[in-house]
Amino acid sequence: MLPKRKRGWALWIVSVLFMSILVACGPTKLTISRANLKPNGFAARPVLVTKTISQQDWEENNRPQLQEDLQMQVFGFLPDTSSTQIIDQKTIAHTAYGGKASIEEYTLTATAIFNGQASTTRPFKLVVVIPNDTTAPVPVIMLQSFCPNHNTVRHPDVSKPAGNGFSCDGEGLMSKTMNYVFGRYIATPPMEMILEHGYALAAMYPSEFVADRSERGLADLRALSEGHTDDQTRWGAIAAWGWGFSRAIDALEQDERFAKDGFVTYGHSRYGKSALVAAAFDSRVGAVISHQSGTGGASLNKYKKGESVREITKTFPHWFSKSYAGYAGREQDMTTDQHALLALIAPRPLFLGNARRDVWSDPNGAFRAAQAANSAYNIYGKQGLTQVKLNDFTPAADIAFWIRSGTHGVVKEDWPAFLEFMDTHYK
Repeated sequence: MLPKRKRGWALWIVSVLFMSILVACGPTKLTISRANLKPNGFAARPVLVTKTISQQDWEENNRPQLQEDLQMQVFGFLPDTSSTQIIDQKTIAHTAYGGKASIEEYTLTATAIFNGQASTTRPFKLVVVIPNDTTAPVPVIMLQSFCPNHNTVRHPDVSKPAGNGFSCDGEGLMSKTMNYVFGRYIATPPMEMILEHGYALAAMYPSEFVADRSERGLADLRALSEGHTDDQTRWGAIAAWGWGFSRAIDALEQDERFAKDGFVTYGHSRYGKSALVAAAFDSRVGAVISHQSGTGGASLNKYKKGESVREITKTFPHWFSKSYAGYAGREQDMTTDQHALLALIAPRPLFLGNARRDVWSDPNGAFRAAQAANSAYNIYGKQGLTQVKLNDFTPAADIAFWIRSGTHGVVKEDWPAFLEFMDTHYK
């Protein structure tokens, strides 16, 4: 084993190499610039509400049109109908985390129906951590991660994916480097902290049903949407992963231990996008915590900084519909933008997480999108975003905008902010 000092140098060298790869092709890019804490740039277009309309008009006419536009131009079309099958449900532990929680594991399959043609996923797992010290129905933070479930919920009996797939196990130097670069909570959330606040957590690894690899992911998406004949508007992985959140709700809503209005979608980066999509198309989602979702998430496509439509669709061709890639360089031709995605979540609580040096995710574009979504919240008698600047964090607001120092990742400051938002809306 290397001496401690040499191990430190080795970790630093690997970190530099790892970040060099990310700079070239990863989900973020390093920059010396910082996001302006005052909103600057053009307002989101088009204006979503041009006149005073009733809640009924909004829900019967405006919302369906916004959903249609986003599917047509960004995400691809979701299934006409869907169903979920619980293949197995078992208790892994009764006294995990120092006796604070039990752990259960579901095995699910989900069926998507496009134009009458049904396709079913591979079996995938849902791991649920439930507080032991409560009798009332509890909210559930539903988490999607690029790490398998046994990395998210660290218990020896949590199932590992079959084969030699990606893992974030903490013993290797690369895994330690990932945690060093992206923060201590990038793979494993602070479970004891979550339990102390009285929340359950449900973890899923979306690559189990739609792989996060371009060729295999595209093949999975085609197999699950054979009835959709237009390849330009076939759903991308972001939409399918958002659909996966809904399939988890199908299973969990049958359990009286969980609050019916407490299904909260949470994700970082690419899964911050899917968390938003889930809420925009499924009214059962009670709230959203979307952290650093960036392009194709909360940040506007037009007049933006950071990652462009061209860059994200070239690097991740399986994430969105082909029609989205077709707008690269001509984003002004789009008749929708990401503020419509946020507006579809109204009137439910929405948390948007950001970091000042994560300009690649364009915090300013996300803030302007949130400002434009206020008109939808107003229809329900809600204020929406009340902040004047990006750093005026107001966890009790309908749209809470959080920005911290640092870069792309999930660090020690983030989860206390997430839970403060949860507490103000669920306690």
